[in-house]
Order: sequence, then C-alpha cells, then structure tokens
Amino acid sequence: MMKSPKPSRWVVLLAAVACMGADAPWSEVAPGITYREYTLDGPVRVFVARADRSMKSWTVDSMTSLGMIKGGFETVPDMAVRYDDSVTFDGRRYDVKVAINGDYLDVKTGTALGGQIISGWFVKRFGEYVGNSGFVWTLDGKCFLGGNVRNGAPLQRVIFADKSEMKINKLNEPRGDDELALYTSHYADNTGTSDDGVEVLIKVSAPLAIMPPSPGIKCQVAQILENAGSTPLPFDHVVLSAHGQAARELRKHAKPGDALHIDLRLQDFGNEGIGQAPGDWTNAYASIGGPKTVLVNGKVPRDWEAKAARYAAEGRKHGSVIKDPRTAIAFDDKYVYFLVIDGRSKESIGMTFTDVGNFCKDELKATNAILQDGGGSTTLWIDGKVKNNPSGKAGADPAGRLRPIVNGCFIALVLPPERSEAFRPGQRTACKNEGRLRLGPGTLYGQAAAVPAGQEVKILPHALNGILAKGTHWWFCGLNGAKGWASQDQLKRP
Repeated sequence: MMKSPKPSRWVVLLAAVACMGADAPWSEVAPGITYREYTLDGPVRVFVARADRSMKSWTVDSMTSLGMIKGGFETVPDMAVRYDDSVTFDGRRYDVKVAINGDYLDVKTGTALGGQIISGWFVKRFGEYVGNSGFVWTLDGKCFLGGNVRNGAPLQRVIFADKSEMKINKLNEPRGDDELALYTSHYADNTGTSDDGVEVLIKVSAPLAIMPPSPGIKCQVAQILENAGSTPLPFDHVVLSAHGQAARELRKHAKPGDALHIDLRLQDFGNEGIGQAPGDWTNAYASIGGPKTVLVNGKVPRDWEAKAARYAAEGRKHGSVIKDPRTAIAFDDKYVYFLVIDGRSKESIGMTFTDVGNFCKDELKATNAILQDGGGSTTLWIDGKVKNNPSGKAGADPAGRLRPIVNGCFIALVLPPERSEAFRPGQRTACKNEGRLRLGPGTLYGQAAAVPAGQEVKILPHALNGILAKGTHWWFCGLNGAKGWASQDQLKRP
C-alpha cells in the first residue's frame, strides 16, 4: 500500500498557526493598532504589531540613535522614549506605541548603511544602484518599497535668487575639499566643520522632502558666516557649508535675506529582477534602509538562491538560508505590520529569508515585505515593553542589556498641538536656575547656549511659541545674541 506524501515543513508550520489562532487573538494597543504573538512549529516565535490604514490617528516615522545620524548607539526602547512626546515641524506631537530596530550598521562609525527620511526630512542618502532602498511611508498614508535609486549630485541642488545653481555634494556627511555640503538638525548639534570655508544659515519653510514640487522647498538666507565652522543646527534651519572653489561660488550667489530653493529629489528605477516597479517618492515622510526585500506584489523573490548555491559549493552558508532572528516591515492595502522573529534559542530557532516572505504572504496576507537588520539587533518594543527575547541579550551582550543600534522605525499616535499663553513675544523674563537653550522645542534637540541662573532672556516671535513637548511648554528666547528654546519650567512667570 502506498504511503501518503509527507507534508512540507511549511504546511506543518501553517497548520500549527491555524490550530493556535483562537489562543492568541489580536489585542488592542491603541486605536487602530493591535498586537499578536505566534508560536509555530520549529519552534518559532513571531511577534507582530499591526496598524489599520483606514484610521488616520497614527503615522509611521523613523528614529535615530541619540537623535542624530552622525554616529552613535542606542537601544530601541531608549530611542522610542527619546522620540515619544516630541513635536514635528508643525507642532503635532507623537505618542509612540510600537518601535523596531532598523537598518544594517557600520559598527566602527555607528552609522547606518542605508538612507533615511525622518518626519519629511531627507537626512541621509540611500545607496545607489544596490537593488533596493527601503520601506517608504508618505505624508498621505501610502507606502511602497523603494527600488534601485540614484540620489545626490547632480540631481540634488540649490537654486539661488539669481537663477544660478550649485550641486549638493554631501548631505549630512563630512564636507570635503571644494565641496558644498548641506546639514540639517538631524546630523548633530552643529556642522562639525573646520573654519576654512563659508557657512550659510538658511531658514526653511517646510521639511526638506524628497521630490518636492519644482523648483524645490522655498527657503531664505538668514546669515552668512565667513571663515567659520561648527555652526549650530536649529530645527527649522539648515546650513550650507562650502570649501575652496565651492565656497567662492557660494559667496557669489548667496546674499543675506535672499530667497532660494533647495531640491533634494531622487530617481527610482525599481528592481526588474524581482518584479518591483519604480516607487513614487512624492510626499515621502519616513523611510529607512532595508537590506532585503522578501515579498513583492504577493510573490516571494528567489533572487538570492543562486548566490546561496555558490556559497554552498564553497562550503559556506549564505545568510538567506540560515534560520536566524529577523525583523521585517510588511504591508497590504489594509494594514502595516512590524514583526520580529526570535532565534538562536531552544524556544525559537528563527527563520530564513524565504520563511519570512512566506509567513508575511500566507499568514498575515501581506503583499509586500522587507527585512531590517536581524540577529542580536532584533527587537520589538510596544508601549513601554520589549515583547520578544532578543538574542543579543545572551550572546553579543552577556551583561543582559539590549543591543545598542543606530536607527529604527516606530508607529505613533499623532496628537494635535497644545499651547500655553504664559508669555508673549517681546517680554523679558529670567531663568530660575542654571540651564540651557535648546536648538528646538523639546529635549530631542541639543544645546544652543548655556544659561546661568538668574540670566535675563527675551521671548522672541515664533509660530511654535508655547508648544507642548516632553511634558512642558517651550518658548523661543534670545540671550546675548544667541537664540534657542527654553522650557516654561525654566522661566520665571510674570
């Protein structure tokens, strides 16, 4: 008598999911955001946060360690707390509910390998022609997977009032000889440059988004600093920093008070090899580099299999066929999913690239998915608690701490602006105790100036005066030529 064919491992895995579905329903984290855990055959443990795209109360954004992309390390919970209760450019406030680890990183420099968009700001360029660029979330709630892209000079440029143009050689990277670099507040507290060039402080009308309407975001020259470096980076300004020949060109065309436009567009060519069409980056609001696409338009790509076979012939294993901890972002027309898979333990052995793609397709019913960094970095934080058991706690970090990384993504409720009327522009007050003025409203921003106890400051005009962030209201102040933000708790009330 013939034996029945043995079911595949993946069929067994999905059967296990079906059996336990009633035991692990979706539970509410916040309006429109739910959470679920899966225990699969293997064993494999999967932790999933899901956000309902029909609800407009939440958004996706990206975060970076220590609030800057210049370099450094921080755990996912610490980053989530850093961005929680922070304000956006227009004064709305985040209530962060879900956070995951982000892109691959350079362990020597503490910087991400891919690009990044934060709150509509293009803050780090993506690798060019590397296959894929990452998950992208737009201001109007759309999402897609970026493909092969080209960004940087000559696409990205400054257009001056006299109609002349200059190419932007560097974006939030160290300025080189004869180069023009653009710095935003996401880089660091200041440009970190030497004083052998010229730096132009530029007030912006909106975040420097990718693909703005031609000819770019409208800005204004606020100040020209000759033979100056390490210029502070306020949250609503950028700095154009030039050296050598580029400095001579910048002096010709940038004049105090002049209007100019900054254009930070890119080209997306898709990825024909895995059936991925070019993405439309218009209104891109948040993005982070992702190392591998594992689901495209409902199909799991096999583009890594030839490379894995070559590795096998050489007696090595390619990462795609190793069962490891994984982090992924997936989506369909109804939901966005943040998910992590535990691995490297008896409780959970992890997944391969193909496993993750199939789980997203067959169980979550997603249509697209991309991996983030995995291994010991894999972390899912939900409303104050890490839900999975990161392998970095036992291996790379024997002290039991979570592994510090360089960036991540989060899902947050978006709260309307709240304001105080305790002060008014032109009013003078004093600081209660020793403190500092910050480069923006909230503790997410660095120091603009130190303030001694009893120091008199003047409230200056600003559209966000009195805005609530990090548990207090903030005021734009002037102090001996310096400008910055003071918390209402610092200031003596009239």
